[in-house]
Order: sequence, then structure tokens, then C-alpha cells
Amino acid sequence: MTVCLLLLFVVAVTAAVPVPRALTRSAWPERDPVVGLWVWQCLVATVLLCCLTALTLGATAVFGTVRAQLFAPAPPAVTAAYNLSAGPVWAAALTLLLAAGAAWTTAV
Repeated sequence: MTVCLLLLFVVAVTAAVPVPRALTRSAWPERDPVVGLWVWQCLVATVLLCCLTALTLGATAVFGTVRAQLFAPAPPAVTAAYNLSAGPVWAAALTLLLAAGAAWTTAV
């Protein structure tokens, strides 16, 4: 679970910070604005999907009721593969931070 959360974090931060900066500095989006807009929307979708997946994975690690509902149809080996039995303290903090960000994004 730790590796998955870290990978999702790295992909989200990479797609949210340096790639948009490089996109705004490049000249090709002005020549082809349709493709530039498509790339921008793909970046936004990537960041949102990474955050949503990290929120779901963190919630399953921290809260047993979410784990029971989400992994109910899955075999026990799947839950064991994700190592969701013991969620560390930082996973709970990250989950609450992502939930606050999701609530803020929804409200705005």
C-alpha cells in the first residue's frame, strides 16, 4: 500500500507542477490550441484520478468499514496483497488531507 500511495503521489505532483509549467512555456499550444487544450484536460484528469485513487486506497487502509464494503466481492488474497490490515498514521493524515481537498474542490 505504501508503494502504491507514493507512486500515486509522484504521478500527481509531476502532472500538477512541472508539466503545466512546461506546457505554458512552450509555443506549440498557440499553433494548435485544440491539442493544447486536450493535453491540459488530460493533465487535470490525471491529477484528479490519482488523488481519487489515493483517497480510496487510503480510506480502505484506515477505515475498516470502507475496506469491508470495497473489497467485499474480492477474494481474501486481494486484501492480503494490498496489506490493508494495518494503516500507518501518515496514511490516516493523507486520507484526511485528500478528503479535505476533495471537499474543497467539490465546493468550489
